[in-house]
Amino acid sequence: MYLLGPFALTDTRFGRITPKGQKAQGLLALLALAPRNERTRVWLRDRLWSGSNQKRAATNLRQTVFELKRDLGELIDDILVIDSKTISLRADTLWVDAWALDDTPGLYGKLALNPDTQLLEGMDIADEEFEDWLRTERTLWTDKLTRMAETSPRTPASGLALPARPDPQPLLQRMAPPNPSKLCIGYLPSIQHGCDDSTMYLADFILEGIARNLKELEPVNIYDFRNATLPSDTLTGAVEVEYYVRLRTLQIGEAMTFTFFLYRAPNMILEWSQSIQAQRRDVIEDDFGLMHGFISQNVDRLARFLFERRGTPGGQPPPPQQVAYTALNLMFRLDDNALDNAQTLLDAAQDISPDPIYPALKCYGLSFKLGENVGQLASGEAEETRALVREVLQGNPFNSITLASLGHVLGYGFGDHAAAATLLNRAVELNPTQAFVWDHYALHKLYTGEIDAAYDAARRAVRLGAYSPLRFGFDTTLCMTAMLKGELGQAVTSGRAALTRQPRFSAAMRYLTATYGLQNRPEEARGIYDRLLIEDPDFSDPEIRRKRFRVLHRETEDQILRGLNVCGL
Repeated sequence: MYLLGPFALTDTRFGRITPKGQKAQGLLALLALAPRNERTRVWLRDRLWSGSNQKRAATNLRQTVFELKRDLGELIDDILVIDSKTISLRADTLWVDAWALDDTPGLYGKLALNPDTQLLEGMDIADEEFEDWLRTERTLWTDKLTRMAETSPRTPASGLALPARPDPQPLLQRMAPPNPSKLCIGYLPSIQHGCDDSTMYLADFILEGIARNLKELEPVNIYDFRNATLPSDTLTGAVEVEYYVRLRTLQIGEAMTFTFFLYRAPNMILEWSQSIQAQRRDVIEDDFGLMHGFISQNVDRLARFLFERRGTPGGQPPPPQQVAYTALNLMFRLDDNALDNAQTLLDAAQDISPDPIYPALKCYGLSFKLGENVGQLASGEAEETRALVREVLQGNPFNSITLASLGHVLGYGFGDHAAAATLLNRAVELNPTQAFVWDHYALHKLYTGEIDAAYDAARRAVRLGAYSPLRFGFDTTLCMTAMLKGELGQAVTSGRAALTRQPRFSAAMRYLTATYGLQNRPEEARGIYDRLLIEDPDFSDPEIRRKRFRVLHRETEDQILRGLNVCGL
């Protein structure tokens, strides 16, 4: 890290890795010149965002830390130590010119310095507290360099020889130790009986789909023992494996059976298994829809099982490996406290992890304030959310849940349906086995008036998410799309199913009320409507009513409102 002259950060493996943002560079500089190279979050906020209130400054600091994690990638843990109270630099892995010069003044000539060399040349951060700090540090370093010029011999620039990094084990050669905060799962070789060339790959297709879905929502280490020829260094940390999974494929003629097994390490005790039977032609039809459903079913059961087994002591927050899962479920409880708790969990996780799923879900929580009347949209929160969306997208996330969450916020929250379409299409292409993704793709198509596509996507989400704790949300989307397609019987069935699972879900009540209206069932419509007003009293206001639906096409909106008007609601 170079502080004398323009700020720069380099690595022996990746070359120049200087963060893009001035605030991110400034944060690193503040740490590099701090006692013990460490500062509290409060101190950093006061230097970089002294003009903001405490909450806004905390949000800005989290965003800047996220930028650093995005720009530095896998090197972040070798440069920074981040916890909920402090941020510090790793002195054991970093070489900093200012540190080296303090330790060895003779480097003055080799570094081609002179008394006019300016500390952090060109750094311009518009904050009075930071500028005061920078002026003080520049004065100190100007004095140091002047004294060194008087006592140190000069080395010609052509003979410049930078000191080697003091770390005897370069980053390129170091292997990351096992991370106990992550769930560790091992994949055993699949068992195949009677499979031919057209079906032998299906076991790997299922297992890889399960791995992808698990890793999208939570940090999971998966060690692959299926291929004995893989280099042994890919299994570093495999001693941490808690559970093993295996898939068995049995084919007799055209009949096929797939069985998923979960074993507990180290004794290989079978915890549970589940199977499906199907004809070969059904397995490969409909873009492998049957296989996608089996993948989702196993992911939902596996996630619940693993998190319940790990658990947490009473009153303690969930460990990092289940924060996203917990936060998403808290949001769908539909009350102010649960939403606030979800945001608190995500804030804490974002402080210590670069995974974009955490800021993406924070943005997603905004949709509950807009559509479910849960909590209040604080002043400036919408713009902060827009900024956070931009930051996450700059990292080009390859996570379908992240993309779907951000797409929903852009479309439903901010009315940018073109940007939402881009993200949701990417999400579906990236992972067609994720029920959450198909559900939000269906919602987007509904908002833009593409009812047939919305209905098909909603049905697919319900099939994939049959065992998901968020099933009531998928049922609600099917209720919405079925009503607009004219499938009123399906709309009633799905709406009732949603309210059975979550009796306070306003979206389900809105569309079920309208469906009863279109069926000319005024008493049932009135009963649901009265329940809706308990959860959302403002819904009786015609203007608020239109905002709750947030449908782009006027014809679609009129169809919904007609169902309410038929009953005089």
